[in-house]
This record gives sequence, structure tokens and C-alpha cells, in this order.
Amino acid sequence: RGRSLAGQVFAPRGAAKGTVGLLSGCVMDPWFPDIHRAAVDVLIAAGYRVVVPIAQTCCGALSAHDGAADAAKRLARRNVAAFAGVDLIVADAAGCSAHLKEYAHWAGDGDDLAARVRDVTEFVADLIYAGDLPTSPVDRGPVAVQDPCHLRHALRIMAAPRQILTAAGYQPIEVDPDGLCCGAAGIYSVLEPEASAELGRRKAAQVRSTKSTLVSSANPGCEMQLRTHLGEAYRIVHPVELYHQAFIGKAH
Repeated sequence: RGRSLAGQVFAPRGAAKGTVGLLSGCVMDPWFPDIHRAAVDVLIAAGYRVVVPIAQTCCGALSAHDGAADAAKRLARRNVAAFAGVDLIVADAAGCSAHLKEYAHWAGDGDDLAARVRDVTEFVADLIYAGDLPTSPVDRGPVAVQDPCHLRHALRIMAAPRQILTAAGYQPIEVDPDGLCCGAAGIYSVLEPEASAELGRRKAAQVRSTKSTLVSSANPGCEMQLRTHLGEAYRIVHPVELYHQAFIGKAH
């Protein structure tokens, strides 16, 4: 679906408002490069220079989930060094954003990086609110909104994805007022496949009840889980991808 952005630098037209470092991620870079491309395009459209440091590595969330604390700390220290000097660090996977914001625990000098981390949904929503990015007058119809646990419960971010979708011309439809886990949950689907599948089926039933075949999710594990249990009749897309397609065109 696209090539890796690792090691690349993307400049806006005119003077940059700041420099954003994009987390490549061990899942996002190989499997979801279109989301990366959409995020980069939207950020440079807002006037930011985007760098994707070649020296970065996995955020360490999956190691932490598996109890491999030493590995998680090693990865965190490497990323602290790789992202030194950028104004903000943006992740477009909610699980990565949540883990990066806990780097004060995982790296001795990780508190500075943690303070500069933004999930791409919160950052893009802020840019829309500030007028740095446009809103659409076009009605593009409904979109069911699935809240990843790392975004809703860990980061307490709920409004941002909906603000992005609304700005792109969509009508957000609520899937689940209680925020039930979809069952992906990092490596939970590997460790507890039966329980994970049951949660996936319950989440799919909630999505089907909305009657929308377009679904927004801001985490790769959730997206894969939804695809598995909803099937090909449903389109599952990151909210920033939908915003990108509304204003900039199809992701490269």
C-alpha cells in the first residue's frame, strides 16, 4: 500500500510553524502506510515540517504488555534520543500515543518526550479549532465512530476524532456509549483468542446496529479486529484518513 516514510523529511510551503516528529511504529509503518501519508499531508498543510527519524524504533508498548520491561525501557531510551530536538512527537496509533505519554516511567529522561507527545487526532482537532486547517460544507453522510480503549480510557480523548470527522463533512454516529473493548487490546488477541473473538463479535454487532458501513477507528489493532468481524462490506478508516481524503485527495 506504500513505502516506508522512515528517514524522510517533509516541508510545508513557506516558513514552518514548528517541527513535528512522526512515530513510524512497528505496526503502522509496514501495514498502514496510507495513514502515515495522510497524517503527514495534513500536518504539512497546516504549516508544519514533519520528520520521520531513521534512528527511531518500536514505541515499546507491545513489550510492556507482554511483561518484557527491560526491552520496553531499552526501546524507550532509543526513542528519547531519536526524537530529541523536535517540537512535538505525533503518533497515529492510539496505543502508541498512550505508551509514549508514559515514557517518564520507561526512560530515565523520558518525561520531556512524554510532555511533547500528541495523538494525531488531538493535534489535528486542535489545528482545525485554531483555523489552521479547513472545515468542509459538504455533507458526506454518516460514519460510525469506534473508540479505541487506549484513546478513550487511557488518554481520555473522545471529542477529537468526532471533531475531525465533522470538519471533514461527516455525521458521527455513536457505536457504544460505554466504550466496550473491541477485543484487540495490544497482544490480548494472541494471548486470549477466544475472549478476544467474543469481544470482536459483540463490537461488530454494535457497529452493524448503526446501519453505517463506514467506520472510523484510530488504532490499528482495532481496525484489524473490526475488519475480521465485520467483513468486506464495511470500510474501516482512520479519522485523519477521512479528513485527508476530503481535502487533499486519496492517500498516496
